Amino acid sequence: MNLLRLSLESTYDSSPPDCEIIFCGKSLFKGKITGETNLEFTVGDFDNFDLKIVKTGKTLALVENNEKHILRIVNVNLNGIELKIKEHGLFHTRSNPYVKDNTAQTNQLHLNGIWTLNLPERTILGDVSNRPDKTEFRNNLQDCDIACFGCSQTWGSCLSANETWPARLQENANLSVMNYGVRGSNINEITSLVDHYIENYKTDTILIYLPHSMRRTIKINGEWKRIILYDAMTRDLILHGSEHSIASLSGKIYNWLENISSKTRVYFGTYHRSEYELFKQTQLKKYMMPFLESSHYPKASDGCHHGPEFNQDLAKIFAEFLKIG
Repeated sequence: MNLLRLSLESTYDSSPPDCEIIFCGKSLFKGKITGETNLEFTVGDFDNFDLKIVKTGKTLALVENNEKHILRIVNVNLNGIELKIKEHGLFHTRSNPYVKDNTAQTNQLHLNGIWTLNLPERTILGDVSNRPDKTEFRNNLQDCDIACFGCSQTWGSCLSANETWPARLQENANLSVMNYGVRGSNINEITSLVDHYIENYKTDTILIYLPHSMRRTIKINGEWKRIILYDAMTRDLILHGSEHSIASLSGKIYNWLENISSKTRVYFGTYHRSEYELFKQTQLKKYMMPFLESSHYPKASDGCHHGPEFNQDLAKIFAEFLKIG
């Protein structure tokens, strides 16, 4: 489920602008914009966000009479997150009297043409084929009360097994809590591992502690490759910012969590505050665990990963959230 909201406004003398809104090849709206207009659409799943706003109606007569005929794109909001229309929207002028076709970075449409907003491809698709047998887990895959998934912050780099937050949660909850964090993992690997686990094992609760959203796995020439945050292939994601990644991902994650929640309890969180606040703006807030700021806690021996003191407090707030222990 994805919720797309647009705010448009027009300025004109005698004839309002004609407007067609097309999302991923499907026409969502066609009509005249006669002032401030707010539109809302529920759109299906997508990998590539592709929005087109076609503005027409500026005739030769309007031009010769020097009449105003302006369509302004005020706001585009995807899943509760405002998109960066001024930075990434492009207006391609088409079929205008006396004016050659051109492209400009603007949200003010004075001429006829097509305004476009495209976001980088994002997907939660991954592949766990044979990976559980090749991956070093803290615990063997098995039935349990609480199954914990994540990256090295869950696995517990530079820590002993009993210093990780899943181990501390087990102490607090007096339940069987398994640690299925994978060092260097990302959202695609985590979702595929959770799917594999649900298909083969049983648990009462799944907890997912996500790394940065721009860490991912993509298929290149038929092979899955990990893409780290500062890889050259992440350039477009960085230029667009976490806002666009999380806005695009949140619909997919929501549908995925809805499916899991029909089988067992499931919650997720992240250790990046900025991304946590973005996730909270989306429909995903119903599945979110509390956030704990790590900056004032001692780090592990590598100076990078969370230390045992942080994991102890994180486990406490997760236990309180789950009402266990």
